[in-house]
Amino acid sequence: MLFSVFALLAAAALLSVLSRRGSLSDLSLARTIVPAAWLLEAAAAVLATVTGALGIAGHVHTLGLGGLGGLGPAQLRVDRLSGLFLVICFAVAVPVLLAGASRSAADRPRLPAAIAMTLAAVLVILTADHLFVLLFGWEALTFAFYLLSGFDRNAPDRPRASVYAVMFGKLSGAALLAGGLVLGATRHSFLLADLGAGVHAAAWEVGYGLLVLGFGVKVGLVPLQVWLPPAYAAAPGPARAIMAGVAVNVGFYGMWRTLQVLGPAPVWLATIVLVVAGITAILGIAHSAVHPDLAQLIAWSSVENAGVITAGFGAALVGSAAHNAQLQAAGLLAATAQVIAHALGKSLLFTATSAIEADTGTTSLDALRAITRRLPWSGTGLVIGALTLAGLPLTAGFASEWFTLESLMQQFRVSQLSMQLASATAGALVALTVGVAGVTFVRLIALTAFGCLPTEPQTSAADRAIGHRCATVALSIGCLGLAALAPLEVRIIAAGLQPVTGSATRGALKSPWVLQPVFAEFSVLSPTWLWLVIPALTAIIALVAVLFSGSRMWKVRRVPAWSSASSGVDRGVGYTSFGYANPMRKVLANLLLTRGQLRQVQASPGEAEPEDRAELYPLGPDSPASLHYRVDIVEVVEQYLYQPVLVALLTIVRVAKRLQSGRLDAYLAYMLIALVAVLAVVTAVA
Repeated sequence: MLFSVFALLAAAALLSVLSRRGSLSDLSLARTIVPAAWLLEAAAAVLATVTGALGIAGHVHTLGLGGLGGLGPAQLRVDRLSGLFLVICFAVAVPVLLAGASRSAADRPRLPAAIAMTLAAVLVILTADHLFVLLFGWEALTFAFYLLSGFDRNAPDRPRASVYAVMFGKLSGAALLAGGLVLGATRHSFLLADLGAGVHAAAWEVGYGLLVLGFGVKVGLVPLQVWLPPAYAAAPGPARAIMAGVAVNVGFYGMWRTLQVLGPAPVWLATIVLVVAGITAILGIAHSAVHPDLAQLIAWSSVENAGVITAGFGAALVGSAAHNAQLQAAGLLAATAQVIAHALGKSLLFTATSAIEADTGTTSLDALRAITRRLPWSGTGLVIGALTLAGLPLTAGFASEWFTLESLMQQFRVSQLSMQLASATAGALVALTVGVAGVTFVRLIALTAFGCLPTEPQTSAADRAIGHRCATVALSIGCLGLAALAPLEVRIIAAGLQPVTGSATRGALKSPWVLQPVFAEFSVLSPTWLWLVIPALTAIIALVAVLFSGSRMWKVRRVPAWSSASSGVDRGVGYTSFGYANPMRKVLANLLLTRGQLRQVQASPGEAEPEDRAELYPLGPDSPASLHYRVDIVEVVEQYLYQPVLVALLTIVRVAKRLQSGRLDAYLAYMLIALVAVLAVVTAVA
């Protein structure tokens, strides 16, 4: 079955490439061929999902790759853990690809080829049993991210985004290669199953840390997250959902597989992972809470979710280091449930954003007010995806965040003070993140989805497309249905995590419809009963309100909207997303280094400021001047870590360029100096 998946992806890529060549360049023909490429990719995703489901059920599937020269035999293998992630990744990819098939084929005819490369790389990584096969898939995924983030040549941040994607992808690949070589040096084998056996303690700890670092770069952990928001925002619409909802999950799979292969983690590593996860979560949601651009808001939310997921993984590392199987199972269950919720919610949000951007030509939050009235299908997807990532009841994100917080409350079960403090710190930061996330998505839902309508509703091609509507419905059902069927989700996760946690994860099922954080008598939750109780209480409240209010219930009082309490200021619009985020900018000023400026400007085109960074307040209907309010925030990691490093690197480059004189005798002298230095080092070591 794996061979069939690769064959379908290759056929889709070939169709995509041929759509721009020779006789196939006709526009009408391209509009037939390119959707066919998307549909072939959707069929490949369905087949990969079925293969993963069989793997979860215990049916191991392999695809032999033969020998890799002196590196030993290799194969692609689907076991329970890889099967679980195949289902997560490719089940979400199916509706996203169907939505892609409904887009205008003439706009981006070669995009399916880049998507096919991404999906093929994901499949290789999830099924590789050999270090160098995994690295091959990893490098292919880095190249695919480079293509996707740089695909739209007119995107303003395209050069920076694509360069960042390939730079940090290479960094993650180098960390994985170094870690694998350190672990494989003793065993003289590069099979993943052999990497943790018989390794010296120091080499084992170094290799463990390098592997977690390499996978952490891909998911966007601090301070290596700077590549992720620009890359997601610069990618074309359908590609964002594939990158954020599908491909990023290979990083989490790598962490899970590392824990399975290498066993109990070093205490120092578990401590660092927890603290870094908490910082990543709060930094990601802080930027998401104040960003005025829809695509950037969702992209920074991916950083936040990476922190929350990694916090659950950190709790699992603490459990493994403390030899507490239940705590390890609780952490991995929470992290995996959050991976599923994030994959569904983020794919839904980016799918909706893609259609919104195609129909309106903008992703500015203030320009998208009342988007549910203008684009009802996309607006509904935006609301449900936002509710899911906010972790509110009746969505898949509620139970997963509850599991994560519960797993971080188990620090009293370990004896090491460092792990206790790290768990408490991560728990506090994740709890704060959950609260800020509620504010963030209230802004998105209340002011963007259901704000006041600035223009009349308009017809929209992307929102009417049948593929887009099917994708929105499928992903919305996933976000809401998994909450109602949470016990079934836990059973599937427990089966997939069996190679790592054994049967301990099944302890999360207190009863058929009640869940607990693996530990009995600690706390319980029933998302299924919430789906019955909350709608019933809502109906009762509505009924009581109607009975006691009579006809007054349906009377509507219309008054002018409040604009401003300042005399002489006539804004002419309702409460904006930019204004709503101002208190959050003030509250998080120490983290975001917020800088505000208020000045008077003349109402001339030359004085206009970008809409995403400022607001203009007219002083009066007859006044040519306006009050200009501008707020800037700072990405502290990039500003104070990478910018100084970049300055130093450019200085070294300028010095090194002086050596390029073009003279042959100078180059021979450099070679002679290098040879003498090597001989001196070898002699000293001998």
